[in-house]
Amino acid sequence: MSDHILYLVIAASWTQSVAAVASAYSKTMIRLRIASMIANFLGVIVGAASGNMAVLVRHLILFPLDLTRLREMRKLVASVKRAADGELKVEWLKPFMHPCSVKAGALLFRKGEEADRAYMLIEGEIELSEMGIVLPPGTLFGEMALFTTQGLRTATARARDDCRLLSITYEEFEQLYFQNPQFGLYLVRLIVRRCQTNMQQLEAVAWRGTTEDVGA
Repeated sequence: MSDHILYLVIAASWTQSVAAVASAYSKTMIRLRIASMIANFLGVIVGAASGNMAVLVRHLILFPLDLTRLREMRKLVASVKRAADGELKVEWLKPFMHPCSVKAGALLFRKGEEADRAYMLIEGEIELSEMGIVLPPGTLFGEMALFTTQGLRTATARARDDCRLLSITYEEFEQLYFQNPQFGLYLVRLIVRRCQTNMQQLEAVAWRGTTEDVGA
């Protein structure tokens, strides 16, 4: 090994160590992934220049994995930001959710029960009994209990017909938040907008009831 290559390996090794330490101190997942990618890139250089195949192969495997996770997290943050700034949509959450289905008339959860997950309706209709609200496909629901003191359901949800859904546990919600605090900020904005939408729907239902009484 020539002196130039030796110096290159030494410099890359030290820089890789600094990047690895930086990743350990990163407070957000995006910064951690970037620092880890830098460490892996330098690890490839060190492995190739020194002829250490174990080091080379390890970092060749880890680099694309870190790159994939970084792209997913950046896509998530960008999508949630667009959702918070624009219409009340939650398409960005689908890749992190799990499919499930319920039959017509099935009770998904009852008001006052302990909650552990949220749902997105893909097909069918879900009725929130106490509110008299029918949820259309594309609606995220069941997330409100995550923000209550006791973590209890705030309404009863029943399937009006056969429904396809996606679900995500509150633990997975929290993991997404800790991976990137921006997710939590945008999620709170969406929840606030959801509350405003629910209030408007309740007021509309109450207004219809009042006009029907007057007409009777």
